[in-house]
Amino acid sequence: MVTSSPDKLAFGAYAPTPFQEYMRALARRLPYNYAGRKLASLLLGPAGGRAGGVHDVSIFGNQKARLNPADNICEKRVFITPQHWDPAERAALAAVIAAHRAGPFYFFDVGANAGLYSLFACASAAKTGKEFRATCIEPDPEMRARAAFNIAASGASDEIEILPFAAAGENGELRFSINKNSRGMSRLDTVGETVIEARTLLCLVEQAGLPRIDAMKVDIEGHEYAALNAFFKTASTQYWPRFVILETSHERGDERASTLFEERGYQMSFKTRLNSVYIQP
Repeated sequence: MVTSSPDKLAFGAYAPTPFQEYMRALARRLPYNYAGRKLASLLLGPAGGRAGGVHDVSIFGNQKARLNPADNICEKRVFITPQHWDPAERAALAAVIAAHRAGPFYFFDVGANAGLYSLFACASAAKTGKEFRATCIEPDPEMRARAAFNIAASGASDEIEILPFAAAGENGELRFSINKNSRGMSRLDTVGETVIEARTLLCLVEQAGLPRIDAMKVDIEGHEYAALNAFFKTASTQYWPRFVILETSHERGDERASTLFEERGYQMSFKTRLNSVYIQP
């Protein structure tokens, strides 16, 4: 069983067995509905996704990833049923990339996790011959190591960089809680067991040297409002993203991050169970 940061052996060392690949192939044919999700759960074990180890697989065509399906929901979905992982959001992002015309496409991935969204965007840009640049923001050292491995294995290190900070409403040291059972749920927390460096979104954009943001994904486990509120108060309009995938499943009361976009004239394209997608007119 492999549980440490995936930087010891080259990609391919943990390739699934032929039987596991067969189970994965069956799962990838399942429809995106309740029955499909239930059947995928049954196939996850035979595919090797419940054993606690890692698997080296090709994703999104020619991208490569060392996935840990046992402790991270998005890695599990991409491993067993990629068609069930944010299909509408990713289709919209791919369409925006395909329609892009002016210079490099700049993607700002806030809460990058294992880097899978950035790798998908990179693959989408390659399919349409677009120059691509992504900046991943990821404070969790374990997830940052996973993202770095996946990016390097995919040959995308020149297109995608990773900054080791949490996005927040202020700069400084903040406490951070790591959920080892579900890595995607790690978050800023006043009683967190570790201390990390936090930066405002504007500070991160400036550090990355971005001239603009063509698309942004924000998934920071309930701290979207604080980070975005500070951003819109300080950032010039040249940095306002043209396209946004915003996690809104944590919204509550008057801290709804979505209102920050609505108040600035953004149009909601659609909403899913987890995310809202906004477009700047």
